[in-house]
Amino acid sequence: MKRSGVLPVSDSRHKNEVVSVQEIEGLLERLPGVLGARMVVNDWGAIEEIHVLAVAERNPKQVVRDVESSLAARWGISVDHKKVSVAQLKAERSAPQPVRLKIMHVSLTTDASNERVEAKVVLGKTADEHFTQEGVASGGNSAAESRRALAQATLQAVNQLLQANYTFALDEIAVLTVGQREIILAVVSLLTPRNNEETLVGAVLQKGDSSASVVKAVLDAINRRFGKVALYPKPNVQSD
Repeated sequence: MKRSGVLPVSDSRHKNEVVSVQEIEGLLERLPGVLGARMVVNDWGAIEEIHVLAVAERNPKQVVRDVESSLAARWGISVDHKKVSVAQLKAERSAPQPVRLKIMHVSLTTDASNERVEAKVVLGKTADEHFTQEGVASGGNSAAESRRALAQATLQAVNQLLQANYTFALDEIAVLTVGQREIILAVVSLLTPRNNEETLVGAVLQKGDSSASVVKAVLDAINRRFGKVALYPKPNVQSD
């Protein structure tokens, strides 16, 4: 028995045609739940065995029926179901839930001169091993400078969780008015070890604590890339 060769096609629409083992295997591998297929034919091209690897969620009898039906419909090839064997793989254990960073604390304090503010942002990881990461930044005592200090403090905390030579840098933090609503917009650059730069944008509707809204906007900007550049285990940043 062998896995190479050709089979005569009995379908009247394809008279005098032949089909290769590889073509049949290719068709079978496109069936629902099928991960792989191998076929063995004898020296005359008759099918001796068809071995199918399928997922555990698919009923083996249904897989066999799919094999029979697809061969009959495509090339008019009839195969005894006893020649079709199905092996199944159990589904892999679900991956652990991604670690999430949560906003644990946000504060904005003014110094004695009332001219400068200090922003402090603490992010926590919800996992078996609890930890918090703190970032601090300062700026002038104005609304725009305060927002920027909060954004910088957020990124300082996050950057301590990244793989070597990856850095998130703040480009802009702004407030946009849409109708009667205010949107906090954060524009952040991701700098890579190869000196590439990727621009990321995040936005949240400002409601409640405006300081927390700034932090959420920054996290919204970076969360699509953070998991790929964070230290193991890779958390998934989400703003809560």
